[in-house]
Amino acid sequence: MKKTIFTLSLLVTGLLLVNGQQFEAEKIDASEFEELKVKVGADFALQYQGITHEADVELIDIKKNFNLPTANLHITADLAPGIQLHINNYMSSRHHNEAWVEGGYLTMDNLPFLPAADNIMQYLTIKAGVMMPNYGDAHYFRSNNAAVTTNPFVGNWIMDAYTNNPGMEFLFRHSGFLANVGVNNGRMNYGRGNDLGEDLVFTWKLGYDTNINEDLRLRASFSGYHVGEGHSGSTLWDGDRAGARYYNVMQVFNADVPANNLADANFRSGRWSPGANQTEMSSYMANLFVQFHGLEVFGIYETMNGVRGGNDQDFTQTALQGIYRFGDFYAGARLNKVDNNDGSTVSRTNIGGGWNMIEYVVVKLDYVTQKYEGPAHGAIDGGKFNGLVLEAAISF
Repeated sequence: MKKTIFTLSLLVTGLLLVNGQQFEAEKIDASEFEELKVKVGADFALQYQGITHEADVELIDIKKNFNLPTANLHITADLAPGIQLHINNYMSSRHHNEAWVEGGYLTMDNLPFLPAADNIMQYLTIKAGVMMPNYGDAHYFRSNNAAVTTNPFVGNWIMDAYTNNPGMEFLFRHSGFLANVGVNNGRMNYGRGNDLGEDLVFTWKLGYDTNINEDLRLRASFSGYHVGEGHSGSTLWDGDRAGARYYNVMQVFNADVPANNLADANFRSGRWSPGANQTEMSSYMANLFVQFHGLEVFGIYETMNGVRGGNDQDFTQTALQGIYRFGDFYAGARLNKVDNNDGSTVSRTNIGGGWNMIEYVVVKLDYVTQKYEGPAHGAIDGGKFNGLVLEAAISF
């Protein structure tokens, strides 16, 4: 009980980041367009990991050392008034050694070729390409390989909703209210699966985001992600191909196949989710974000029901994150838990903080402890890991 009280107290005290949380990007001001402009940016991140783990089975020996440095290269191009292209590339990541394109999409906040749409485009944003669907608000608080500035901690959520699917979205915003609808094919492996008509996935979000006064901001949203019966296999949670942050945790030692003991053998280590390739599914996420002066609180309630490999799935994720911003420093805590329909759970506590040395450089220190309970975890049932991870990152 004392530990719980102590942890919760950290949700309302500490030190945190400089800028407010960014969700959907602001509309592009078409009047500022002059000519084609291309901006090249990059992200670099490096961690020192000092984690130990234990279970009733032999696990690999985790070394206290530096992880693989990760890097992103992103290109943003202003193509026309209110029209922008964004492409992100992974130059180095845990799962892939080679450089490759993560995804890219077109944002249209104005339609200069269709003047009759000027009135509606005051409130409408159209996105099309290969991108993360606007499902839930949790993906605004996660690291994307080397791009880590939106995540106050080092690791992402246990049940980490992130994917890149070909699709289109329409976002309507007016007086704080927002409504988003989208459609995509749900696929990570393009060119496979069924015909498009059989493989459509539909997403939606309703929300309200407003500054009640100069000191208080409130945002609430509710989202859905729907996979129709007969889909060839949709991806939502296992779509992060870069890999998880806590390297090699809870990895069972394999003496017969040494390659299975390497960092990229289980590149999602530390996460637990329904996995990918659901042939039918409905998932919902409710989020609440409150900012008062330097204090920010963010909550998640997510539930899914689906079919994978002919088996029914039911997963629920809850999370509460509190951080406090003071100048260039920050600190806070995150409580995260996932459970499924057979009573298995994974629970994690993060306590940490950081320092924005300059606008483009951040240093974080994250203490993490995570426990596994239930038959779904097999040999690592009852196991846990804990320790410190130090991360330094540059983004520009």
